[in-house]
Amino acid sequence: MSIFGGGKWRREAEQLVVKPFRLVTTTLLSLLLPLSFLFLSRLSSASFLFSLTKSPPQTESSFFFFSVFFNYTNPAILYAVVSSISVYTLVLGLTTKITATDPSRSIPFLPHVSIAWLTLFLVQISVGLGLEGTNANGLIIGSERNFLSRLVFFFGLHEVMLLWCRVIVRPVVDNTLIGGGDHKREETVVERVALAVSCGTLWWWKLRDEVEALVGVAEAKKALLLLLPIDGNNNVNGSFDVGTLDFVNWWLYYMVVTIGMVRIVKGCLWFGMVLLFEQGTRRNPRGVSTAPPASSLHNDDEGDNKV
Repeated sequence: MSIFGGGKWRREAEQLVVKPFRLVTTTLLSLLLPLSFLFLSRLSSASFLFSLTKSPPQTESSFFFFSVFFNYTNPAILYAVVSSISVYTLVLGLTTKITATDPSRSIPFLPHVSIAWLTLFLVQISVGLGLEGTNANGLIIGSERNFLSRLVFFFGLHEVMLLWCRVIVRPVVDNTLIGGGDHKREETVVERVALAVSCGTLWWWKLRDEVEALVGVAEAKKALLLLLPIDGNNNVNGSFDVGTLDFVNWWLYYMVVTIGMVRIVKGCLWFGMVLLFEQGTRRNPRGVSTAPPASSLHNDDEGDNKV
């Protein structure tokens, strides 16, 4: 009785404490990826403004802190992680079949838990320090996109966030709460809804305007190069050249847009397949073959031979 009672108590405790805590922790850690895009967009705008002013203003402590962070910290790790997750999401979106099964099973490569721990720790430190020293003042947005293009970017960002959650966040959280070993579990509807709502809220609150700085800086530099006269002052024109980071930011933005387009197309194809399947089921609900029996065909052949 005591053993049964203890097992029942553990199951009840897991239902009341572990599952909600795991849901909240997974959702918050999954938001690190869209926050990485927010930090990279602010980093791009602030670096462009810093190159124009040459010296940070002494009145704004946050901008001064960011200038120190930008000069002495290399965000290459964050770029590498975000680029790898985005490329992996695009490859999976183009190669996997359209099915209604658990998407986690279609991921061919999952890193070791220690690698996931290290990646999650580095991204959390980079995003935390970066957002602490930056703000949305003076963002270079460039030409404003329409709502449709922003919506496509949101679908792509949500797809990248889902892969980040399945590859990095969930193995770390499950290993911490459940323990070592291979504990693969299917995603619940509540988890998917929580991830979608959190990503949508962050996108509507901050990302839908600020993330456009990833391509806005490059567009602003091209516009300034066209407006400025061509002279021998290479120091002024050199700060407006499109550099490697500007190209990487532009590449990341449109890669996420491509992922969103792939997701929309696959969703439309899946919906069309469901409609065709339902129509076929209605026409032949019991799966009975419409072909005539073999015995009748045999009798007909015999009658033809007799004639």
